[in-house]
Amino acid sequence: MTRYIATVLVLFSLLMAQSVPSPEKYFGFPIGADRHLLDWEQIVTYLQKVANASPRVAFQQLGTTTQGRPMVMLFISDSANIAQLEHLQRLQQSIAEPFQLDSATAEPLIRNGKLFFLVTLNIHSIEIAASQEAVELAYELATTQDSALTAALKEVVMLLVPSLNPDGQDMVVDWYRKTVGTPAEGTRPPFKYHFYADHDNNRDWFFFNLKESQLIARVLYHDWYPEVVYDQHQMGSTGARFFLPPYNDPVSPVVAPSLMAHTNALGKYVIARMHDAGFRGLVTNTIFNAYFMGTMSKTPLWQNRIGILSEAASARLASPIYLPHSSLRGMGQELPEYKQQTNFLDPWPGGWWRLRDIIDYEKAATYHMLQYLAENKSVLKRNFYRLNRQAIEKGTTEPPYYFIVPQNQWDRSAAITMLQKLRLGNVKVHVATQDFVYNGRQFHTGDFVIPVAQPNRAYIIDLLSRHHYPDLRQFPGGPPRRPYDVTTWTLPLQMGVEVIRVDKPLSIASKPVEPAPLLDIPELTAGWIAFSARHLNSYRILNYLLHRKVPVHVQGQGPTARFVLRVTAGKAAELQDVFSLYGVPLEPVSGATPGTKLQPARLGIYQPYIPWVYDEGWLRLILDEFQFPYHVLRDEDLREKNNRLKTIDVLVFGSQDAKSIVKGYDGLRSQPQPEGEPQLPAKYRKGIGKSGVENIRQFVRNGGTAIFIGEACNFAIDALHLPARNVLKDASRTDFFAPGTLVRVSLDTASPLTKGMPPEANIYINNSLALKLMPYHQEIRETAVYPPYDVRVSGWLVGEQKLPGTVALAEIPYGNGKVILYGFRVHHRGQTYGTFKLLFNAFYRMK
Repeated sequence: MTRYIATVLVLFSLLMAQSVPSPEKYFGFPIGADRHLLDWEQIVTYLQKVANASPRVAFQQLGTTTQGRPMVMLFISDSANIAQLEHLQRLQQSIAEPFQLDSATAEPLIRNGKLFFLVTLNIHSIEIAASQEAVELAYELATTQDSALTAALKEVVMLLVPSLNPDGQDMVVDWYRKTVGTPAEGTRPPFKYHFYADHDNNRDWFFFNLKESQLIARVLYHDWYPEVVYDQHQMGSTGARFFLPPYNDPVSPVVAPSLMAHTNALGKYVIARMHDAGFRGLVTNTIFNAYFMGTMSKTPLWQNRIGILSEAASARLASPIYLPHSSLRGMGQELPEYKQQTNFLDPWPGGWWRLRDIIDYEKAATYHMLQYLAENKSVLKRNFYRLNRQAIEKGTTEPPYYFIVPQNQWDRSAAITMLQKLRLGNVKVHVATQDFVYNGRQFHTGDFVIPVAQPNRAYIIDLLSRHHYPDLRQFPGGPPRRPYDVTTWTLPLQMGVEVIRVDKPLSIASKPVEPAPLLDIPELTAGWIAFSARHLNSYRILNYLLHRKVPVHVQGQGPTARFVLRVTAGKAAELQDVFSLYGVPLEPVSGATPGTKLQPARLGIYQPYIPWVYDEGWLRLILDEFQFPYHVLRDEDLREKNNRLKTIDVLVFGSQDAKSIVKGYDGLRSQPQPEGEPQLPAKYRKGIGKSGVENIRQFVRNGGTAIFIGEACNFAIDALHLPARNVLKDASRTDFFAPGTLVRVSLDTASPLTKGMPPEANIYINNSLALKLMPYHQEIRETAVYPPYDVRVSGWLVGEQKLPGTVALAEIPYGNGKVILYGFRVHHRGQTYGTFKLLFNAFYRMK
């Protein structure tokens, strides 16, 4: 009977393989062939066909992307597992959240459950190979008769996300198809391949600003709880061919050592098996570390999941590239030269490198990983359960025990948003049901409480605590080593939210809650009402009102500023719903003095053809989120004689270096491009040019406001001949280094930019920028100044002593207009809610 069943299953698989054409037959060319790419519709349609034909595959649409495309995921496993996915999901949830699950009860769940393996592809759309690989992976796993793979599928459920950025997948494929056979073949598109974030879409995995990361957060932390996450990437062309963990130093002090050891073991196993199979140029332990929380592959480590990043050397999209041996380079301090060493055992000799090569490396790594996970299923699932259970227990025996988020905040809406972001990562949030006291301070019913006795204890602690990045140097006494990314991401400090860490055992009566901004607003009647500028959601309401031509006035300044309007009887019910929805409380109004009338400024955002100016994209995201209307201006819009500056009142430059603003791509080159190499069309390479600079000068002289953020301040100082200098412009990394750091500033509360702000704020810096202002014929505002001591708040800062007394935010009159210099990242990655108001206040005109 057993032999009969096995024979039937083999025959069924063979029939199914015949019913699903191979990708090559279906599309008419081999996957990975030179100069051939699949777009998103082709990929999705094919994957649906595989799922419809194969009992090993199930298809799910997770939702829609930023631009409305389907976001999809495949379940791939043995047919028996696919048939009982809901049952396996319940088992998985039990060991992922084992609040009441002891080890004896957990053991049969571990034994009977399957290991869930999330494979995510193509988050960075120019790293195009992985999305093409997806159709081969699905077909081969659906039809394979290989005994090792079919055995692996009995123990593992693969969750395959063929693209984490379908919008960008189509943008890149469309650009490539248009440029094949032209001088631009193989260039990256001159626009962001995510509508808002471009490459920074892989820095959104704890804040979840983007629709795509929100959808995958549900897969990771609410629905399927995969024990292992594998995210495939590409890197530059001239180094090693393929990276896998072990990761480089430093390691996070809050991630479990056991988990990092298993991550290292998995990476080493795959590297060894790929060496066995003849793959060359494999590297570990360099460049990529697991300290920064925020990437798709690493953030799961803080939730007790193995997180694997691979990086394959790139071709030129689907066009091959020839790499002479002498063109190959080392990779970071751990591989200083391109030669054999312990973490780089078999250097690739050079030659042609193609899209197909990348797919072969990525697919081999996936299959070896799949087999390892199946062979070690029980060990890995048991460790997942054990780490989750230990985290819960530590939350009751080791500090911190709780984090308290009082209801009474400077900005209640920012506090609620922070809690909602935490909930996306499946952090349980409670609300106190009785008053209580901690460290002599009275807390009240309704205050929010985050118990740290949760499986994701490390995630909670790291997001809510200050960071102390190690002082790593290239050599003793030498310059700092550049981190992989930033060195702090503390949510309360970025968002201006008060959070109290409880380091002593405490009993708090509480119940779970889903944080929401909703407030009960007293019934509105005709007459004057006011609402404080302290609340960020006040700006959503303000824009809602101004868009509907409702007159709004502003009273007061700094911390006491508020917005005032007269409610008519016909609008009372509508406005009551709006204030309730956004959770903004009303204030009493006495007297009949409405204050200064506000009008929305006509806003223009400069968008260069250089996609990696991420600041611009994040700015558009928060403007859309807070309902500010704006125009996007490109190089030609500023360059031409009849330019579009006449249509705006405020022009904003995100952080960007001066040369690339003026000269575009051409300003980034240190030497001429070799003959015949791919090159963008001229319209995308020019920058704003000298004529654009002159047009900006004239725009401000005629009464406009020009805003420059971060590095763009250097451009403004030089191009507009401002009475300011950046005293850190030529500082070496040894003298000053702020690689993503939170620091403290004092604010001028009389400035119109500080409406709704407290007297001090934390700002985010990651550039060498500190301003000194010069004598001038008009009054200049030093709106934000670094205090004389204790400047650093969180993260790594070398040369802190250079900041006290210098200026971080300046308002400089210029003709009939004004220039505003933000010497910091005022809206860093859409996360710094605590400083958004400093920017938003510049987007209104007062009459």
